[in-house]
Amino acid sequence: MKKISVALLALLAVAAVAQEQAAPAPQASGQKFSTNLVQRDEAPSYSDLYCAGFMTTEAISKTNTISGGINTPDETQFARGTMVFVGGGGLQEGSEYSVIRELKDPNHFEAFNGQHAAQAAAGQPYAELGRLKVVAIRGSQAVAQVEFSCQNMTLGDIVVPFREHAPVSYRKSGSIERFPAGPGHLNARIVMGQEFDTELGQGRKVYLDAGSGKGVKVGDYFRAVRGYDPAKLQGVDNLSYHAPVGEDTQQTPGTVTPETAKSLPVRNIGEMIILSVTQSSATAMITNTLEDIRVGDWVEMEENQ
Repeated sequence: MKKISVALLALLAVAAVAQEQAAPAPQASGQKFSTNLVQRDEAPSYSDLYCAGFMTTEAISKTNTISGGINTPDETQFARGTMVFVGGGGLQEGSEYSVIRELKDPNHFEAFNGQHAAQAAAGQPYAELGRLKVVAIRGSQAVAQVEFSCQNMTLGDIVVPFREHAPVSYRKSGSIERFPAGPGHLNARIVMGQEFDTELGQGRKVYLDAGSGKGVKVGDYFRAVRGYDPAKLQGVDNLSYHAPVGEDTQQTPGTVTPETAKSLPVRNIGEMIILSVTQSSATAMITNTLEDIRVGDWVEMEENQ
């Protein structure tokens, strides 16, 4: 009786496996699944061009500033779709104006030695906040509608005539030469990052200490490079040069002398495209990175534009 039961169980198991193998694959339902993950378009967008900010040594008039809004004094932050008042006079009904902000760095430390002096030479930094259109003039005040905003505007932000940005000719990302054969024909330095960030990646904006006065143009490409010369590294980055190298079993351990470090080829750590230029500075968008790009890194204009 026990043998029969065991045999019966074995037969049932074989039948179940056969049925499972013979079962048809489930049909695709045709249902589409959505996701909130979006691949970023690498080409500079409208916001990239008009929200990037800039540095300049040229004087900018502060005659016209935002003086209030419909719900003043309860409301002090203004964005797209809101109405604001602009004081100072001289504005034209129906005209468009840009809103910018004169910036000061809340951080008092330097990202690299001499950064503050390099920033001063490149110019005063400004944030681009958006665009508004004057719809009416009432005495010394202009009534304006915010048509486009990069971030919130507030009282005291500067209103200047709107200017179209030059179009940017963008190239699709290709292979990056990790160790460039030679230096570019123009060298510059990243003296500031947008929003005062010091480590930046793809899509972020940086400001260079070279502008139209040195031949930089909108659409030019630069590569960020980093070498091994301890004299050009920040204090924390060259600490390893003071540490022992090699292995305990080596009869003659190797060393990295300053002369050897200087002779090592510089490495390409990323690329960027110029969005706008002033006489003393250029605003660039990072298009590709192999490592994090830092304020203080050197950049070279690429020969083949």
